[in-house]
Order: sequence, then C-alpha cells, then structure tokens
Amino acid sequence: MTAKEKNQHFYQTLFKIAIPIFFSQLLGSLLGIIDTFMVTKLGDDALSAVGIGSQFMFLLSIVLFGLFSGFGIFIAQYYGSKDYDNISKVFYVMLITGLSFALIFLGITQLFPRELLTLFNLNDSPNQQVIEMGIAYLRIIGFSFVTMTVSFAISMLARNVQKVLMPSIFQAVGVLINTGLNYLLIGGNLGFPKMGVSGAAVATLVSSSFVVVLMIGYLYFSRERALKVKLSSLKNMSIALIKKWYKTSIPVLINESFWGLGMTVYLIAYGFIGEKAVGSIYLSNQINSLFWVATISVANASAVMLGNKLGSNDLDTAREWEVRFRKLGVTFGVVLGSILFIFAPVIVPLFGSLSIEVKDMVIMILRIYAVYAPIKFLNAIFIVGTLRSGGDTKFALFAEIFSLWGIGVPLAFALSYFTDLPLYMIILFVNFEEVGKFVLCYRRSASGKWINNLTMES
Repeated sequence: MTAKEKNQHFYQTLFKIAIPIFFSQLLGSLLGIIDTFMVTKLGDDALSAVGIGSQFMFLLSIVLFGLFSGFGIFIAQYYGSKDYDNISKVFYVMLITGLSFALIFLGITQLFPRELLTLFNLNDSPNQQVIEMGIAYLRIIGFSFVTMTVSFAISMLARNVQKVLMPSIFQAVGVLINTGLNYLLIGGNLGFPKMGVSGAAVATLVSSSFVVVLMIGYLYFSRERALKVKLSSLKNMSIALIKKWYKTSIPVLINESFWGLGMTVYLIAYGFIGEKAVGSIYLSNQINSLFWVATISVANASAVMLGNKLGSNDLDTAREWEVRFRKLGVTFGVVLGSILFIFAPVIVPLFGSLSIEVKDMVIMILRIYAVYAPIKFLNAIFIVGTLRSGGDTKFALFAEIFSLWGIGVPLAFALSYFTDLPLYMIILFVNFEEVGKFVLCYRRSASGKWINNLTMES
C-alpha cells in the first residue's frame, strides 16, 4: 500500500467511525442544552435545581463510560481478530455490571434525595426552593438510569465493531421526543399540565425508554455477525477470562468514576460561593459540551481504530496512526477553542431569563475553557484513545487521579473557601491540572508502552 493509499485508508476509517459518533454525541449534548434552554425560562433557581439534579445522571454516565470503555477495549480487539464468541461474552458481562451500577444510583436517588441536594448548598443560607425543585427532578430522572444504561451498552458494542449509524439515528429520535415533551410539560402548552422542572425529568424518562426499545430491536434484527450477541455464549464462560477483562476494565472504571466524582466535587466547592456559581458552572458546561463532541468523537474513533489494529497484530500501523491522532488533536483544539472564545458572548444571551451576573460569568468561564481547549483535546485522545486501546489503563488512571485530585480539587476548595476571587479566576487556576495531565500522558504515549495485543496474551 502506497503512502497516499495509507493516508486515504486512515481518513476513510476515521470519518466512517467518527462522524456518526460526532452526531450521536452532539445529539446527547443537545438533549442537555434543550432541557437547560427551556428550564432557564423559569429563572436562576430552576437552572440551579436541574443543574444539581442532572449531576447524578452525569456521574452515572461517566461511571458507565469508564466501565464500557474498559470492556470496549476487548470488543474492539476481538473484532479485529474476528472472535465473535468472545464479543458476545464481553457484552453480557458489561451489560450486567452496568445495570448493577444503575440500580445502585437509582436506589440512592429515591432514598436520599434531600441529603444529595444539600451537598451542593453548603453555604450559610441554603436555598430551600432550589433543594425542593431538585428533589422533584431527581426522583423522576432516577428511573431513566436503567434505560440509559441498556442503550449505552448497545451503543458501545456497535461503536467498537464500527456500526455506529443506527444508534445515532435512534438517539436523534430520542432528542425529538424529548424536545416535544419538554415543550408540552415544562410550560404546560397545548393543554398539558405545567410541571416545571418535573416536566423536564418526565420528558427525559419517556424519551430514553423509547430509545432503549429501538436499540434492543436493532440488536435483534441486525445482520452484522458481531452484533448477534447470544446468551448461549455464557455457558462456557471462563472465570480466568472474566478476571482478565475486569483487570483491564476496572482501572478505566475507577479513572472515569474519579473524574466524574471530581467534576461533582468541583460543584460542591463552588457551592461555597453560592447557588448562582453552581448554576453558572452548569450552564457553562452544557454550552461547552457542544464543542466537546468533536473531542469525544475523535478520541473514541482513535480507541476503536487503534484497538482494531492492535487486535489484528498490525502494531506498526497502530503506532503510525497514534501520531496522526496527536496532530489532529492540536488542530481541532485550536480551531474549536478559537470559535468558542469568539462566539461565547453571542451564545450565552440566547438562554432566557437569567440574571446579568450569571450571563457575564458564563461568558468568562467559556473563554477560559477555550484557552485550555488544545490541551484538553490532546488529553482526551491520550487517555480515551491511545492508552486504553492497548490496555495501558493503570497509567491512564494514575495520570487522571494525580492531576485531578492532586492539583485541581485542592485548588477548587482552597480558592473557593479561603479567597474572594471571582469564579472565572478560580476556574483559570483549577484547570492547571490539565497541564500536568498532558505532560504525563504525552511522555507515556511517545514511549510506545501502550502497544499491546490483548487477544494474544495468556
């Protein structure tokens, strides 16, 4: 294969995988943006309540992403080696484990909603209206944890065998249903009851239930051999094989769980400043997620592509592609960061009845996110793509925990509690953790220690 043909093959494969993932992630982000946009019409307190309530769904989704990414390493490599029986085994172990976490999260939201909401109102005069609205939202949204988990597991299976189009279409349908129900239930339009933040939760639950039915039907009717997951494959399941999967997957699970927990702890730290700070961060993250979808799509595509090459024992191509992904990371980071920095003052005013204080703060936070965008883009490719594709999950875990919990979280609490710095300045300093992460991950990636064919290991 000539250099030109290799180049064409790389980008054809990248676009085939990354573009559907991009639209899938974009739709997921739009789901959150639509909820936020409609809820902002109810005021600052409603925004803070949904922001806090949504944090538990976010935390579960991060835990599931870590868990499923860990198992996805093996699905991608087994697909590269055409080992379809083991793909079925990995999928069912992944699904059962994910549902266990979903049920735990559901139980906590039903039994201890007030205690959870109070964690984010630790200042001297907690806003009881925010807490009450948050409890109503959380008790409904909790039931969507189960449907979300099943859909996510099927989507991750399809992604790692390069069949990502149909799950993206199903997610688009879910967004349309969610948007329509938000319109009807939040404001009480067309004769429907006016449910406020509870209406947003009901819309999410109904739309996610519809999507999971479509996903299960997709597995049942698909002709792709890798998607024909059979329960009969569990009969000859090896304990040693399960241990091998968990040994690689658990560091990824811990990695993402501690990252998600870190993002939640950040909100708790900013809660010392006041509920407007929590609402500002929530809105900033929702808007930033629209720009983050390109990062996630490229990072996930790199994990699949590198994993497939490692599984087929084409190690030289895997190393070559890793360098290409690094260059793409810099390019995308600079372009997207520049767009976010320039258009932040245009985007934020689109969100309705918020105070000028919150809007100005969100603009400043988004511009700080924009400055860090190139480094964050590269870090995502290193951790989600490069290191995980070859099972180098323990080092990825070390890099994440050291930078987030050794630098970011202590700074967030110290600066929020002991100083009078504005929130955007605290965000500027807290994001120094991304620089530390970059140094560690770049050295590891360049060393080639992540290059491992897991399908050939005993």
